[in-house]
Amino acid sequence: MSKKVYVGIDLGTTNTLVSYVKGRCRLIAFDSARKVLPSVLYFDAKNGGNLVIGEKAVSQGDIDPNNKVTSSKTYMGSDKKYQFSTTDGKTIELTPTDVAAEILKEAKSKIVKKFKLEEEDEIYAVITTPAAFSFNQNEETRHAAEMAGLNVLTIIPEPTAAAISCMEDKKAGDKIFIVDIGGGTYDTAVLTMTEDHQFDMISAKGDRRLGGDNFDHAVFEYFKEQFQDESGINLDSQDESGLSYSEYNRLLSNLKNCAREAKEELTRSERVKVERNNLYMLDGEPQSYEAVLTRDEFNKICEGIYKKIEARLDESISAFKKQGMNISDITYLVLVGGTCYIPAVIELVERKFGIPSMQIADKTTAIAEGAAIVADNWTVLGASMGGIVAHSMGVKVKGNQFSKIIKSDTKYPCRQSEIYTTTRDYQKEVKIFIYAAAPDKEHISDISAHEYYGSFVLDNIESAPAGVPQIEVTFEFDSSQVLTVTAKDLKTQAVSTLIIDKSRIQQDDEGGSPMSMDLLIDVSGSMSGQKLIDAKTACKKMVNEIVDLSVHEIGITTFNNTQEIICPVTSDKEALLKSIPTMSAGWTTRMGDGIGFSTNKLLECKNAEKIIVLMTDGAPDSGDKSNIISEEIRRKHEIRLAVIYIGETSSRGYQYAQQVASANCLNSSEKPLFYQSDDMSDLGEIFKSVYADIKLAK
Repeated sequence: MSKKVYVGIDLGTTNTLVSYVKGRCRLIAFDSARKVLPSVLYFDAKNGGNLVIGEKAVSQGDIDPNNKVTSSKTYMGSDKKYQFSTTDGKTIELTPTDVAAEILKEAKSKIVKKFKLEEEDEIYAVITTPAAFSFNQNEETRHAAEMAGLNVLTIIPEPTAAAISCMEDKKAGDKIFIVDIGGGTYDTAVLTMTEDHQFDMISAKGDRRLGGDNFDHAVFEYFKEQFQDESGINLDSQDESGLSYSEYNRLLSNLKNCAREAKEELTRSERVKVERNNLYMLDGEPQSYEAVLTRDEFNKICEGIYKKIEARLDESISAFKKQGMNISDITYLVLVGGTCYIPAVIELVERKFGIPSMQIADKTTAIAEGAAIVADNWTVLGASMGGIVAHSMGVKVKGNQFSKIIKSDTKYPCRQSEIYTTTRDYQKEVKIFIYAAAPDKEHISDISAHEYYGSFVLDNIESAPAGVPQIEVTFEFDSSQVLTVTAKDLKTQAVSTLIIDKSRIQQDDEGGSPMSMDLLIDVSGSMSGQKLIDAKTACKKMVNEIVDLSVHEIGITTFNNTQEIICPVTSDKEALLKSIPTMSAGWTTRMGDGIGFSTNKLLECKNAEKIIVLMTDGAPDSGDKSNIISEEIRRKHEIRLAVIYIGETSSRGYQYAQQVASANCLNSSEKPLFYQSDDMSDLGEIFKSVYADIKLAK
């Protein structure tokens, strides 16, 4: 008879934990008896392209970061791709879902070993995800688990799991406010204990890119600047450092490890001294490093992160106040996640609520333990598990508008319907496009701002003038947040159900005059590695999914210290896609020359509408005149310039990019086409916004 094992899995941004119940909650040990598995993958090109997971991936990837993947959970459900080259010249491509599957395969192997399982035995898992995860991200997580050979009982929100882990002695009516800040995600949720000792989620808010990684990066930048001042070595790129590939990356990895260790030690101490006797090798000699950081200095370095956490917390408090409650109604305040060990974070949250947080044994294990409790009591808890729909979901309607059917903060299981009609006389069918509201964009009606999930066709509809047929569209979430979308013609009774096609995002381009567009991509030295891979992926998305090449045309140009036509302006999709992989990075940033070069390229095009879409990740060389050129090309040639800046808003490059975009406006009332993100993997979605804004501007 086959064995069945029930576990809870916290698939974390930084670490993955597996818990099970045997009298009490226990954790499965990984490498060297550690009870956390680093959520890190390393592509070992020298050994046949083996995929290494966990501690070994961390150590091997430290000196070869181009083949190392960290924090992939942050990008679950996005267009991000990780590309690796084999020794025989082939390219291997992994998605964040693929990476998650490999991490879960490693977790499964430890479960099999722990319980001495045979091939016919089955592992049933409850897996946790951030409350802010979209339906698509949850489905990708489920898919990753299935790829790893796990049977998924359900996907539950991390705050729900955290509440369940500390539910002992709670009584009906108690309200628990959960603040969960892990390695890469921030979540809050308000839950109330029901009469039958279940948890009912009242509200949930989150940020998919706010957590411990932000603190690590801030301290790393501090140590990096300090090191550069003391050593005279420029760490902005390998070329500028003068170090070999391995020593440059060994140095950066050691500084990053120093930053993480300092952050962790400062949760316990007022002062930390970090030392490395072998930070890197120079002329065959090991170079040492020493730095001292106080808690006050740490807090000053991270001041901007605290402000962001406070702003998100204020949003969370406003959300549950909209449910008719006040802070005084909160019975328990629970902090979980490694970042909630930081004293200033604890003080900030407790100050907001005016009550102390619950003392729980281990903030890092609570989520996995709660998931294990649900798995162990599946027959009792499973059918009634639910949560909050994090982002409104609905359909695309006339005018490229977003019509919400299920609104954010709706409790699931749930079922909602809306009635729609046709836009043309005697249509034979209607196509239903499914979307979810993008994070922080619930208030935007333009469909291009939101996330596409799929589409399906309802045919055999009533043959009648536009506006007469009554089409009922129903969205239904079950307790596991599995979505079913149904369209029904109320007269003919024709019915069709959602079929998700994730291979292509379909955008209706409702005509308009043809445009000639040139993608002007910064390929200076700072764009090397993963940034360039992400930029290429975004360019492919622009060509494949966003711009209608039957109407418009695109070109691709790169610039650093010189300019290069990667592809002439064309409607030939094959030529465009073939050209994108040829982009390479290096040297400096002569932005103004790039804009002038792209302008001359567009002036040869016949279409009246001409647009340059400029992407840059840093400040240009000294003496750059991009703002003057930006003004001239609009005034003299009527060429619009959209500027995308990928980097921090505190940087000089950000301020300069804003000025360049503003200079392209004809007057102060015109809105500049300016866009920003901290992460290059967002570029594909930004291209969607740029394209939509250009069409609206026309």
